[in-house]
Amino acid sequence: MSKSSLTAVTVPASTSNYTQGRRGYKICKITVHHMAGVLSAEQCGRIFQNASRGASSNYGIGNDGKIGCYVEEENRAWTSSNRENDCQAITIEVSNSSVGGNYPVSAAAWNSLVKLCVDICKRYKFRLTYDGTKNGSLTRHNMFANTNCPGAYLQGKFPDLVKEVNAQLDGGSTPTPAPATPSTSGSYLVKVTTDCLRIRNGAGTQYKINGNITDRGTYTIVETQGNWGKLKSGAGWICLDYTKKVDAPASSTPTTTNFSKGQKVTLKTSASKYCTGQTIPSYIKGKTYTIMQVGSGNTHPDGVLLQEIMSWVYKSDVQ
Repeated sequence: MSKSSLTAVTVPASTSNYTQGRRGYKICKITVHHMAGVLSAEQCGRIFQNASRGASSNYGIGNDGKIGCYVEEENRAWTSSNRENDCQAITIEVSNSSVGGNYPVSAAAWNSLVKLCVDICKRYKFRLTYDGTKNGSLTRHNMFANTNCPGAYLQGKFPDLVKEVNAQLDGGSTPTPAPATPSTSGSYLVKVTTDCLRIRNGAGTQYKINGNITDRGTYTIVETQGNWGKLKSGAGWICLDYTKKVDAPASSTPTTTNFSKGQKVTLKTSASKYCTGQTIPSYIKGKTYTIMQVGSGNTHPDGVLLQEIMSWVYKSDVQ
């Protein structure tokens, strides 16, 4: 079996999901994909073991940076929706570090991607080139199909990938994982820029999901650790990659009030959606209601349940 010496785990794809041989084509390209999920190398490989999947890749890189091989390099994986490209390319699936937004990847996964590309280029004697077209030796899935793969984050990093890989081919140093960013305190406001942002009980995707923010609202961050911010409400941590900082200082902008059961509140006329995602009808707005329950944990942590209409609304939409 022909595979990189960097391979940590081998999960052979079903023979129904790839083509034996490369039909006489020479390996001279690398195609980078994203998994559109936070997966290990083993988990991704098991997907391609399903004989009815109709897809595969030569390699996969887990969120922890571990490299898995699924289809031998001498065989054409079914990865890019293009026979000619897949016959010429070693294809690599890369795990995301979180789902949604620009689909980022971890430093560990990125560093393994660079190392694997260097290894492939050395063994097959080519350099990475990228001009945004299929003519380069670094290609993308969305050059050949109507897909978001490889995600905005990785696609934006393609020029950096070329630079890092070619620098190492020229004798440069091997990348090392980025050091962890220390936690810093201090309040500031951020506006959520995605329709569904997960709240976790720690600063990272390895922590349990406490709930979701779905209102694209403005929230106060009281502590920062890397690209994660802790919510003032105590609901948990959010990934700041899917927010933008609000220029006004937190002290000058109203923030979410501490609510309690039995409290009378007014639903703002500017309220748009319930916590469950449905649109709030206009005749519900501007009226006074009684809080029946305050959200916490996995139950709408940024919402309150209004007794008279038996509906969850965001704390930021009541006063």
